[in-house]
Amino acid sequence: MNTKFLKQSFVLLLISAILAVISIRYVSRPKEQNYGGDAIFTQTLKNINSLGRLTIENKGKTVNLQLEDNLWRVMEMGNYYAGYNQINNLFNDFTEAKIYRRKGISTPEEEAKFGLNKDALRIITRDNQNQILNDILIGNETSNGLYHFAKIFPEKDVFLISGKLNYPKQIYSWLQQPILSFSPREINQLTIDGVTASRKSPLLNFTVKGTTKYADIESYLGALVYVAAYDVRRFDDFDEKIWPKQKKLQIITFDGLVSDIKIYGNETEYWISIKISATRLPKTSVNDYINDNAFLYDGWYFKLENSIGENLLNAFIVQ
Repeated sequence: MNTKFLKQSFVLLLISAILAVISIRYVSRPKEQNYGGDAIFTQTLKNINSLGRLTIENKGKTVNLQLEDNLWRVMEMGNYYAGYNQINNLFNDFTEAKIYRRKGISTPEEEAKFGLNKDALRIITRDNQNQILNDILIGNETSNGLYHFAKIFPEKDVFLISGKLNYPKQIYSWLQQPILSFSPREINQLTIDGVTASRKSPLLNFTVKGTTKYADIESYLGALVYVAAYDVRRFDDFDEKIWPKQKKLQIITFDGLVSDIKIYGNETEYWISIKISATRLPKTSVNDYINDNAFLYDGWYFKLENSIGENLLNAFIVQ
């Protein structure tokens, strides 16, 4: 299984420590009022080790990231874990975004032209006492693509600021993604509702266990290459009994990772639960992976994209 995205997400404390060291230069050097080159997220950097919540408003959608047990979680998605890449991008901007120059007070018409309206990107950082540290409204890029128009509250002026400042508009994109990612070559065995197809080598075709019949399961393997979550619920918020259609799948990889999957569906939605374990003689890396990542699955339910959910719910080995 591809563990690149999952394992990296839990170096957040290390990132925070590094950022805390970097931020010292902003705290210790003499401050020049609103001078070009000053950090935008000054108070965030000063309080990097006591952050509590980050709010990102983008195109009318709001995501709140809450720090719990030293891990960032997406409040709108059942408090599931935020993705490493998105959090890393955000923290990089806290460090790198700087004032280029002050433009001064602008008219409402000018601010609208700069993209400083209700659909603008807005980042609000708070400490663990829920006190606002920084509140930044970020509008359009300049024509040369080097800067953004911005308002740095409580200042009334418009500024030009640097920084990548590029975040997803969909809330689910802030989740740790993907929830499953298998290359077809690494799958040794697939069981659907008790019927198994297996092979002895990635170069061989799958055959139905106990027979010499070939099993055509390529479409299922393709669906498992990248399985994203579009919503997440905790165990207490999901009632398995209300779902009329259910199916069990089990995936075993050549290195010994076992993924037991249950799919739930109706006419409009598909959800999935996952439990990971190991075969009797797995590779050492598999046990390490399970120790590091089992909590990402235990007690969670994930909403699938409809085409993926429909494909897996209707999967079969033999008709």
